[in-house]
Amino acid sequence: MRAKDIIKVIEEKFPLVNAEDWDNVGLLVGDINKEIKKIQFSIDATVEAIENAIKLNVDMIITHHPIIFKAIKSIREQETLGKKLRKLIKNDINVYCIHTNLDSTKNGLNDWVLKKIGIEESKILDLNEEKGSGIGRLYTLEEETKLINYIQKLKKDLSIRDLRVISKNLDKNVRKVALINGSAMSYWRLAKAKNVDLFITGDIGYHDALDALENGLSVIDFGHYESENFFDELLKKELNSLDLEFFVFNDGPVFNFL
Repeated sequence: MRAKDIIKVIEEKFPLVNAEDWDNVGLLVGDINKEIKKIQFSIDATVEAIENAIKLNVDMIITHHPIIFKAIKSIREQETLGKKLRKLIKNDINVYCIHTNLDSTKNGLNDWVLKKIGIEESKILDLNEEKGSGIGRLYTLEEETKLINYIQKLKKDLSIRDLRVISKNLDKNVRKVALINGSAMSYWRLAKAKNVDLFITGDIGYHDALDALENGLSVIDFGHYESENFFDELLKKELNSLDLEFFVFNDGPVFNFL
């Protein structure tokens, strides 16, 4: 099966138009007409991920984060990005990125996270009415629960060992929640305006955390990698009917807790 046929299946479900304007998605390296038999899913196209793909004779790597994001002025072996691009081209490996279009499309990654934590009904936090998609989800728990208890549930449901929590009261009751996978602390004010009791996202910086805390909003940082490392589950479900062989390779979280 050619790469363009696989991409067509993906983009019919998760259109490129649903990606944020600043994003870089689609086929970023390779040949759209290349014959594909083996696909590797990797959150990031790291050197290790690329070397694993070479070892397994993979034809295409599907990543969540774009390998090429900013303008490239050179492709040199002495630079990490240049080394990676040279390896890919030498070994004829395509790299396809599906990022914010996977996150924001209905029944995409944000909704997949909700299913993993037992949420069946939600609304889009920042809805683009024209596209019918958008960043983040709002949901309401069936019953109020103490924040400390909800923290333990999230850790269990998402297999996360540690969560960073920003709150003055771990015994406060929560019921209305906003959640955005990845890095989305810039949306905390919008979440606050929706009168949520709790905002969940990743990659939270000190000053944003302090601002939210002083404004009375409880926040959970469930990690960038930790909230997205299962993106392959969703895509394999969409591609499962195709005659392809799948592999998954991730280096693991960037941050370690010691």
